[in-house]
Amino acid sequence: MSESVQMTNESPNNADYPIRVATIDEIDVLIDLRLAMFEAMGYEGQVLERAIDPMRNYFQEHLPSGAFRVWVAENQGETVASIGLVIHSIPPSPKNLIGKEAYVMNLVTLQEFRRRGIAKKLILHVLDTARSEGIRVVSLHASAEGHRLYEGLGFEISDSVPEMHLMLKSSDGQQ
Repeated sequence: MSESVQMTNESPNNADYPIRVATIDEIDVLIDLRLAMFEAMGYEGQVLERAIDPMRNYFQEHLPSGAFRVWVAENQGETVASIGLVIHSIPPSPKNLIGKEAYVMNLVTLQEFRRRGIAKKLILHVLDTARSEGIRVVSLHASAEGHRLYEGLGFEISDSVPEMHLMLKSSDGQQ
């Protein structure tokens, strides 16, 4: 990722969307935003309903500890977007002497607020947070819709460190 990325307010409307840390009292709002994100990815019905309680449990456990951090953007007091950050501790390497990596996830903006610079403002805020903590490695999984935003900020697909995934079936045979 490019070191030259700096927080900017390119859109004149950015002041209309203040960013703040999400609180434990907003779990229902965070779940609604995640559900909207998954619906946009094509998930629906019972698949989404099954995920609600595990999401709630995760947020209840990890938000207070800071293991999962969330920022929200607001419009006139209404939460219209969010972004999550997890800091992983890994063994240090020549390119990562502090052994910390940031994983950005769950960047979602409500449909009616898209294309206003809110997502960019959120990702820049998270990148500034990671930078201020000395973290140099930031990764994420991008939707097709998000590729242009992330590439414009310097994110690259790395051929040198290809990431692979395997979905393990649970002991009852479900994925």
